[in-house]
Amino acid sequence: MLSRHRPSDTALRELLRSWQDEPLSYTHEGGVDSPPEEGFILDEHRICLGQGGSTYEHACCALDSWRMFPLWAEVRRERDRSQQPGDIVAMIVRILGVWWVNPCRVLRRVDTAGRHGFVYGTLPEHSECGEEMFAVEMDEAGRVWYVIRAFSRPRHWLARLGFPLARWWQCRFVRDSQQRMREACGSC
Repeated sequence: MLSRHRPSDTALRELLRSWQDEPLSYTHEGGVDSPPEEGFILDEHRICLGQGGSTYEHACCALDSWRMFPLWAEVRRERDRSQQPGDIVAMIVRILGVWWVNPCRVLRRVDTAGRHGFVYGTLPEHSECGEEMFAVEMDEAGRVWYVIRAFSRPRHWLARLGFPLARWWQCRFVRDSQQRMREACGSC
């Protein structure tokens, strides 16, 4: 959703509720762990956050409290809790003087031994189309990794028209998200 003005808190709450029953904006059912259908770009970014159980716990805490989002990207949600399947969230960002409100639905948790995170999928009002996983993983050597895995393609005509700029923003998001996780690991 695009707007020349930042949506009010009331408008954002209403939007989050209105998107509750919206379908996903794509039909790929394999998730981020399987190859997407043709036309999607597959991305995986990993960064080592440190070593050991304490780093893992801090990184999980940061992920659960949405601190992986860059300071320039606001995350709105109805419930103040970690990510649960069915939750609707929206990322709000201002690009070239235009406010973009990008809604997603949390699809599933990816919590296993040594892995903590979630996957969300885009809704029709999102500028992109696809899924994204945010996870913290601890390998057998005790190294703690922050992982972003996604498949996407532009959905909005402006995102298609400005594809190089849209990709630049996606790469900026990853870089800034990794930096936020580095900073957050010691502050939970």
